[in-house]
Amino acid sequence: MKKLIILVLLVLPLFVPLARAAEQELLDRVVAVVNDEVITQAELDTFLRPIYEQYSKEYSGAELMKAINDVRQKILSQMIEDKLVYQEAVQMGIEVKDEDVDKEFQTFKSKMEKPEDLDEMLEREGLTMKALRERLKKQAMIRQLQDREIRSKVIVSPTEVADFYKNNPEKFTTKARVRARSLTIKKSEEARSKGLTDEKARQRIELLEQKIRLYHNFDQIVKDFSEDSLAKQEGLGDWIERGAMIESVDEVIFKTPVGQLTGIVETPIGYHIFRIEAKEPEKVRTFEEVKDQVSGYLFQEKSNARFHDWVEEVKKAAYISIK
Repeated sequence: MKKLIILVLLVLPLFVPLARAAEQELLDRVVAVVNDEVITQAELDTFLRPIYEQYSKEYSGAELMKAINDVRQKILSQMIEDKLVYQEAVQMGIEVKDEDVDKEFQTFKSKMEKPEDLDEMLEREGLTMKALRERLKKQAMIRQLQDREIRSKVIVSPTEVADFYKNNPEKFTTKARVRARSLTIKKSEEARSKGLTDEKARQRIELLEQKIRLYHNFDQIVKDFSEDSLAKQEGLGDWIERGAMIESVDEVIFKTPVGQLTGIVETPIGYHIFRIEAKEPEKVRTFEEVKDQVSGYLFQEKSNARFHDWVEEVKKAAYISIK
């Protein structure tokens, strides 16, 4: 759910819809005034609606109302900041050319999961193409303001980069990891729910293990008999970092050499045989490897802090009324 809230906050500057009719705008309740502009309940509801629908599945009663109220305050606060920043950009005389808006539009469209659904998305959000381009223009203006007032004044020194690397070794250490193929025979539902062994499942995987040892046909056995979600990929899983699996699996797969089979491993789900496909030891990335990444991280951290302070100063000079 946190991901959903973050996503909504990120797209706020883009999808605040225009009022569908003058009458609706007149009748719509004002929830905030920011200098000489208003934020209406309809605008706020546009972003609350999908969250409310999701929260309704997870909460009820007083708990639901508290969760909605909390996220409402966060969204409204973000909307107020967006208006303030845009108003400052206008006062500074920041302008964006049509060709720059064209580039913004192409970038926006390329990030859509299904660009062909653009018209449907516009209709759903109550936007026209003209309104969308205006939103993209405003975003570009805000970025120019941030470049001028924030990023241009942020400096990260080589000493800061070196100190961060020295003081945060865990951030640059990659754990040992393994990639393996797996054959899985699941326990019965009763055995899984009660934490029991399953002799029938155990006997099945023992028989399959004998065939593998005799015919060296692990890949085919996995493809034909494995009962986990990796069967379609012939059992090949993603890289596994040390400590990510339960102890019984972790210990076995990290001590088994590459190309070799483990014995039968029991877990709460069932019985497994792994073949180790690749291994990588724990390693520490050198300062030279990460210094640019660290510099970028510190630059962003400083920029965010400076922008927060700048917005707070703008707020002090602004007229803000929350209804």
